[in-house]
Amino acid sequence: MPRKLTLALAVAASAALVSPLQAKELRYNLFDVPRSSTYQVVDAFFKDLKAETNGSLTGRIFPGGQLLNLPATLKGIGDGVVDAGFTGTSFNQGELKNSNVLSDLLPFVTNSYVAAAAAAQTTIIDCEACLNEFKTLKVVWLGSFGPDPWHMMCREPVTKRSDLEGRKIRVTGASPTRLIRALGAVPVQLRPSEIATALQGGQIDCACGPLTWMDDYKLVENVKTVIEPAFGVYAGLGAYVFNARTFGAFTPDQKKALMKVIPKSIVEGTKLHLDSAAQARKIARDRGVTFWQADAEFKEREQEFRKAEIANLIADMRKRGVADPEKPIRIHLANIEKWQKKFTELGEDPNKLTEALRTEVFAKSVLAK
Repeated sequence: MPRKLTLALAVAASAALVSPLQAKELRYNLFDVPRSSTYQVVDAFFKDLKAETNGSLTGRIFPGGQLLNLPATLKGIGDGVVDAGFTGTSFNQGELKNSNVLSDLLPFVTNSYVAAAAAAQTTIIDCEACLNEFKTLKVVWLGSFGPDPWHMMCREPVTKRSDLEGRKIRVTGASPTRLIRALGAVPVQLRPSEIATALQGGQIDCACGPLTWMDDYKLVENVKTVIEPAFGVYAGLGAYVFNARTFGAFTPDQKKALMKVIPKSIVEGTKLHLDSAAQARKIARDRGVTFWQADAEFKEREQEFRKAEIANLIADMRKRGVADPEKPIRIHLANIEKWQKKFTELGEDPNKLTEALRTEVFAKSVLAK
């Protein structure tokens, strides 16, 4: 066979591995800005997915809410405005009555890896009511990395619990909102992109969120005090949420690649956020921000809040229309406990954590078939 013909056949065979019919560029909506830690995680995820699928699945990220704002992202994914996107359960409480338990239980998990793994198991395997909500919304929810734990970041000095009395504090989620009230402050709902301006203008006195926002959203320019210890980890993020029709059109090999790449992205994304939080902490200290250790009264109010919160959450979820609120709460608390034990056994070894997620969550999902 002539050399040129052999070469042409080889090129044609290689091209057939990624046929035009199978190749797909996924349009991904992200409310965070390009410099953010979340953007870095999503960008790395799509690079890994492209490599794992030999180029048949790629991604195009639209950052800064170019296409959809945060509350509209979930519906936009389901309607096919985008193929995938980044969202959060607390911004769609009406549609995610059961799934919102992930963000509601923020005060009951303080380890970011544990929060991410437990949330993945709850929403991908164990919570049937959650899966039904996703199905109704025409989305496929495949979890998220774990952000760094929430802290309260304030524009004025805080030296005692009573300094927070009556202060306006940005927060989201039912349980975190009740925690703010228990501390004597006034909860305010704001999107992450609005926090810096609100702090600067005095519309709010403090903001609850991950320390990475000190750098990502430049909150450090208007913050004088950060309260220690952390409140908990927000586990209601959905970084890997796909339009159901888009997901259904993936080939078996493409789905297999997703189930391999997402656990890796969860673990690496969690580490990136924790590393970014450490860097943000250093930046804040260098700028003179005080990290105040909560006093006895502050801690006592937190403890009293946690004792009463499960009963309050059950009542709250019932008002939202959840027929059996104890069930998703029980499921998620059990998964938090399970993954806390597993994390204690495995430590922060990324390979072991990734493999545990692959075998114990993603491989067991009906979506992997």
